[in-house]
Amino acid sequence: MTARSSGETHLILVRHGQIQANIDKLWHGWTDSALTDMGHAQAERAAARIAAEHPDIAAIYASPLQRAFNTAQKIATVLGLDVVAEPRLKEYGIGILEGVSFGDLHREHNFFSQIDADAHYAPEGGESITQVGQRVRQAITELQARHAGQKILAVSHGAAMALALADLLEGDFYAWNNYHFQNTAVTEVRLGQPPQLVRFNCVSHLADLAS
Repeated sequence: MTARSSGETHLILVRHGQIQANIDKLWHGWTDSALTDMGHAQAERAAARIAAEHPDIAAIYASPLQRAFNTAQKIATVLGLDVVAEPRLKEYGIGILEGVSFGDLHREHNFFSQIDADAHYAPEGGESITQVGQRVRQAITELQARHAGQKILAVSHGAAMALALADLLEGDFYAWNNYHFQNTAVTEVRLGQPPQLVRFNCVSHLADLAS
């Protein structure tokens, strides 16, 4: 049974292409980072794959941060669609800790242990995992209602998508560690009752792309 015939929304999630912070292992939440040359190449590969596999996409949404929006734009161009900016798809912003390495977040700031202890903990100027998960889940719920029976695509970020899927599929934000996304990985979810994970973190389109 297809999403169109069942009234379910078929949601395709794509993580943005590579940025320098991914190479340097820094947390760039709301920091508006540009794609690297590799990131552009990854996005072009993703666009070609999406066009071949899913030419019937009805709409494309993206985080307004340039790394996600520009990835989405490459996909939209080959499909002849426009990208709709959706601010609720932005990455998990951590305020004063933006730009800190993952190692230092763990060792010097106890960031991850504070998250584990309190789902409402937020660094100064940042968000909690609950706030992020709720806003991304709210966006998905509204897109599902807007596009019942259609196939749509959203380009977002690793932590934001992990929190949304953890809530959507397991009802627990702390399950976000089960969902790790590579750059431009393709994930597909049928938004039915219950939601069904069809494909997760697939990067076959990057197989022969030099790292």
